[in-house]
Amino acid sequence: MPKFLLCLVLLCATASPAHPAANDTAPVSLVSIVLEKQSGDTVQTVDPGHVFDSGDSVRFRLKPSVDGFLYVLDLNTSGSYDVLFPRAETGNDNGIEHGRDYVVPATAGWFRISGPAGHETLYFVLSPIALTLGQIQKKATNLPPQGTAPSSMRPRCNDGVFKARGECVDADAGPKTVAPADPLPRELNLEANGASRDLKFTNTSSGSTVTSNGPLAAPVIYEFLLAHN
Repeated sequence: MPKFLLCLVLLCATASPAHPAANDTAPVSLVSIVLEKQSGDTVQTVDPGHVFDSGDSVRFRLKPSVDGFLYVLDLNTSGSYDVLFPRAETGNDNGIEHGRDYVVPATAGWFRISGPAGHETLYFVLSPIALTLGQIQKKATNLPPQGTAPSSMRPRCNDGVFKARGECVDADAGPKTVAPADPLPRELNLEANGASRDLKFTNTSSGSTVTSNGPLAAPVIYEFLLAHN
C-alpha cells in the first residue's frame, strides 16, 4: 500500500443563479475529512497534520455534503502514481450521497505507510456526474504523472502541539489550496485544468471541513498532504 502525503482534489459543479446577489457569500460545506490510525484493535482519530511512522496503518473517513461520484488518485513519496478508487477491488459503484460516511480505502481497510519520508499527495475528485476519469481504473496502475514530482519536504513536529498533546503534528500537512500554477497529473489535467481553487479549510484536532465561498458553478480543487517519516 502506498504512503501518502495527500493532495486532495474535489470536482463539483452545481447550477448557480443567473444573477447572483452581490452579497451571496455564505460558505457552502463540501465535505468533512477525518484522518484515522489503526492502533492494535482500536481506531484512533488523529490531527490532519499528524506525522505517521513507517508501518502505520491509516485511512480517511469522509462525510460529503453533496451527492456525486468519488475518485481518488495518489502520488506517493517514491514518485509512483496510482489510482486508488475506483479500481477492480472496489468495483465501479463509486457514487456517494450527502450525509453518509465513507472510508478510503473502501475494501482493503487501511493504507500501510512505507517509502521515503515526506508528504504524499492524494487527489480526491468529487463530481456531481460520472466523469470519463472513471475509466482510469481499467488502465494499468502507476500511470506516469505529467509535470508532477513527489514532495521533497520532510515532516517537522510543531513543538507547541507536541508539548501540549504529545502528538507530532506538521503544520505543512493536511488540506491545502492548490496554487494556480501547480501542475496536476495527466488524467486530472483532462478534467480539472482551469478549475477554481478558492476554498477555505477549518481544521481541528479531530478533522477538517472544506467550504467554498458560495454555490459552485465549476470544478474546484484542493490538496491534502499526508506526512510520514
